[in-house]
Amino acid sequence: MFHLHRRSLIQAGSLIAPALWAGRARPLLAAQEMPATRARLNVTENPFGPSPAARKAIMACVPQAPYYVEDEHTLRDKIGHQENLEREKVALSNGSLDALSLLSSDIGRKGHLLAPQPTYATHLNYAQRRGVEVRYVPLVHHAIDLDALRQAITPETAMVYLCNPNNPTGDMLDHAKLLSFCEEVSKKIPVVVDEAYFELLPLAEQMTVSSLVQSGYDVIVARTFSKVYGLAGLRIGYILAQPNRVKQLYSLTTTSRNQAGYAAAMASLGDKTYLNGAIAYLKSCRGLIYDICQKNGLSFLKSHGTFVYVNTQRPAEKMKAALAQRGVDIRVFDAPAYQTWIRVGTATPAELDLFGRALPAALQDVPKA
Repeated sequence: MFHLHRRSLIQAGSLIAPALWAGRARPLLAAQEMPATRARLNVTENPFGPSPAARKAIMACVPQAPYYVEDEHTLRDKIGHQENLEREKVALSNGSLDALSLLSSDIGRKGHLLAPQPTYATHLNYAQRRGVEVRYVPLVHHAIDLDALRQAITPETAMVYLCNPNNPTGDMLDHAKLLSFCEEVSKKIPVVVDEAYFELLPLAEQMTVSSLVQSGYDVIVARTFSKVYGLAGLRIGYILAQPNRVKQLYSLTTTSRNQAGYAAAMASLGDKTYLNGAIAYLKSCRGLIYDICQKNGLSFLKSHGTFVYVNTQRPAEKMKAALAQRGVDIRVFDAPAYQTWIRVGTATPAELDLFGRALPAALQDVPKA
């Protein structure tokens, strides 16, 4: 089974390869025969990197490096056109993290923030360090419980945060229930829906909640070019929100957009050939991780993200250390009900091979919890 998924990974890569063959695809696909010495499975990146069009745009903007980005409007207009939104409902950000962090800490001053647990929480931790209270609602059967979140809202709740698909579980919320929740709750407080991985959802364009922004609801949709588009190192993302939220974000930020990120994002939008190939590749990577877990008798959650959440049945921090000693970096999330779970990110075949070789020894070294 493992070798079947390796073949499907190569086939998926070949969807992108004709355009990338002179760049990253050839070494990536050839890397299956080259052993890795370190596996970066603690992050969620697209190892193919930028599309050919984005690479060309990055090189073309080098002469502009001495100058600040003066025109944000063109990219905001392009995103707005794609989402059927006015420019005033689009704000650019350094990745989506800056926007999430700044808005969470600012909105959170009016009360507390509410989120499921475990979930992506870097921005929530940022808000906490600035004195904002964050309350968490445990998952139910590894899924976000919208009813439990609704019941946890009090008059002091300032904002609700949701990640769809959820990170680290990879669970996808029922779209009709999500829309209903957002419509109801956003009449009183803003609802942030983090769609960092939404391109990987089945029928992705129908799974977004951006239509609620079109309809005037106080919903903030966060997107990034860091994941499927392969631009993590260039820090470019955006939010879709009501004009007052866009103004709020821009009032909290400095002028710090970078020329390369801006140019790459402009070129990446609408590149369906690359996007479809990258999605197929990342899904095949998930299949490799599933196979490795099954081979080692570990349970895991089927994922819609660029990662897999795995129950090692052993203390997660000790597993993290044991794998790190063998050259494999993974991530652990702080959640009381998930003390034996680790998140394994998609990567190159060589990196996943290293994970497959390191896992049995790490499992043997760490006693079960």
